[in-house]
Amino acid sequence: MTKIQRSGAPARRSSVAGMVGTALLLASAGSLAGGGRVADGAGAARAPAVVAHRGGAMLRPENTMPAFRHAAGLGVEVLEFDMLMTADGRIAVYHDADINADFCAPEPGSGVVAGPVRGLSFDQTQRFDCGSRVRPAYAGEKHLTVPGARIPALDEVLDGFRDSGAIFFAETKFPRPTPGVADVDPVEFAARLEAAVRERGLEERLILQSFDYRTLDALHELNPRIRTCLLGAGKLNGEYLAAIRRHRASCIVLGLEDGDRDAVRRLQDAGVLVYSGVADTQEEWARYVGLGVDAIFTNDPEGAIAYLRRAGLRD
Repeated sequence: MTKIQRSGAPARRSSVAGMVGTALLLASAGSLAGGGRVADGAGAARAPAVVAHRGGAMLRPENTMPAFRHAAGLGVEVLEFDMLMTADGRIAVYHDADINADFCAPEPGSGVVAGPVRGLSFDQTQRFDCGSRVRPAYAGEKHLTVPGARIPALDEVLDGFRDSGAIFFAETKFPRPTPGVADVDPVEFAARLEAAVRERGLEERLILQSFDYRTLDALHELNPRIRTCLLGAGKLNGEYLAAIRRHRASCIVLGLEDGDRDAVRRLQDAGVLVYSGVADTQEEWARYVGLGVDAIFTNDPEGAIAYLRRAGLRD
């Protein structure tokens, strides 16, 4: 049985700014749109679903099964995670291009050395303990370590939460070219992801996100039932709808600086899901509620859910 320990660094805090809205109800596992609206004296506000970024990296070891189980237990609607391809073509759920020694340590006597994930077999990635320590950016009194937590495979995450009803919000990561390490073919990456999703009948439950739009385009050609989401709004010069249509996406992630309430509404009226950027303070959550986004992206899903409940936006 894994042992859970609390890390000791101070947590981030902020003051709350009150907002009014309604809780977003999922009409089905395949849709996050259509959240309720209420009049609040300043227009109607759309209440957001909660997306656990890397499973809630401020609460549990990022991108691990303990993090995803904890987030699902909190009642989040969306589990977010990163994906990299290993040397033997497996899809590993991990963020950094290289195994990060800040929070992933090789098992004693394992003989493995931290290096590019693409340069390791999936079996080699399993010889790292990624739960005993925490990335410094996520350390705080809320974070609990889980010694022995491993890097999961995509298959493990999909199988583990297949019956949960949660949406999977999965990002393809493409490391910079590294001498001696094979590049990742975006079409192959998309094909392996598509097969894993299709074989489990989860086409309506996974949304693929990426800064590299080649995988989004490739996935749409392979299986248009699987939705896609654009990252990197800052490089689109405000031409969001044109880019969404060009890449046949149905979702975009917008930061606070990327658009106002009217811009968000125009996208939603065109049938586009709008996710927030990653937000970890009550002030940021309140601002995103005011923008009317469909979902709040956060490392602290417990705090976000508590805020939404205090604001009367969630049961």
